[in-house]
Amino acid sequence: MMLRKLGNQTSVVRNPRDYNYCFYPRYLQYWQPLSEIITICDVFEIGHLDACKTLLQQRTTILEHPKLIQNFSEFKASLDEIKAAFALVGKQLEEKLSLLNDIEGRRLDEAFICYVNNCYYSTIVMAVSTIEFRLLSLMMLVSPSKNLERLTFGDLIKEHLNNKDKYGNIIPKRHLPLLEYCNTYRILSAHPKSEVVTKANATSVLYMICSFLFDSKLKMEIKEKKEHKK
Repeated sequence: MMLRKLGNQTSVVRNPRDYNYCFYPRYLQYWQPLSEIITICDVFEIGHLDACKTLLQQRTTILEHPKLIQNFSEFKASLDEIKAAFALVGKQLEEKLSLLNDIEGRRLDEAFICYVNNCYYSTIVMAVSTIEFRLLSLMMLVSPSKNLERLTFGDLIKEHLNNKDKYGNIIPKRHLPLLEYCNTYRILSAHPKSEVVTKANATSVLYMICSFLFDSKLKMEIKEKKEHKK
């Protein structure tokens, strides 16, 4: 995940007497990735990050533009403030990331990369593929079948909704509208349609998908079902 790189990207300056430190290309290269991380940090729904996002964006703007830095102290202060903000939520971030398996993590990471690079059609396709994998995994826990693996996302949704007695409440009711909504935008994004997918569409889909994926109660239900199967 993009956020796993944060520790390396915000290393504290080791030589306070090197006043040209902030102009070195070796370190300037990190500010854009750091800015991208801050752009999507509120998808994790962690109060402290939400509250200080604007401040973090202001600090990374300073770090990305050396001319805004009047002296070494300003450079280090901006860096330390960013580090402090993420240090306070490190455990919470790890808990959120632990809710993803490797496949979900890779696909969601790619969706983030597409989003920060303004590729909104790709953002939706990759983000939706993540919850498609989650839905398939949940349904396979209840009723393993090769036929399920052959279904499209839309068909998986229909299979789930049309067989509520079979699949029970593997998807909490609050998340059910998300499945249809995301499938609609996946079709608009993955297939040549006349409708334009905007940043607002991609933001909406991405953030709702993250709310679904980072639902700890859903993860607990998955764990319980696995234990029950044993």
